[in-house]
Amino acid sequence: MPEPELPSASRRGFIKGVIAAGAVASSSAYLFRSTSLLGQPSAPGAVERLITLNVNGQDRRVDVMPQETLAMTIRYKLGLTGTKIGCDRAECGACTVLIDDVPHYSCSFLTQRARGRKIVTTFFPRARCVRNEHE
Repeated sequence: MPEPELPSASRRGFIKGVIAAGAVASSSAYLFRSTSLLGQPSAPGAVERLITLNVNGQDRRVDVMPQETLAMTIRYKLGLTGTKIGCDRAECGACTVLIDDVPHYSCSFLTQRARGRKIVTTFFPRARCVRNEHE
């Protein structure tokens, strides 16, 4: 009985197989990952990116990176420019905010740590135009 011929392995066939195996492995990690329960991050050490901050008495939803400082979030994502970024080293005090009525340098305070706390910034309400009554 003659022996059956085995298909010859080619470089092209090998590369196709490696690419297909990589695609299957990476998609299986996406398909079978665990979902978060009750807002808890799914992986240990992971943090939620969409958080709620109570700033000047208003709850505001904001998307923040884990390494983002509170000063950057307040100025550039919430648009509250009363908090200044001066030295960016927690020395000058231009970025000071009250967190639960305690002053903190917001340039060295991570936004993730401020979740669930009351933040009061320096803000300037619109000045009322007062006319001189003698005019």
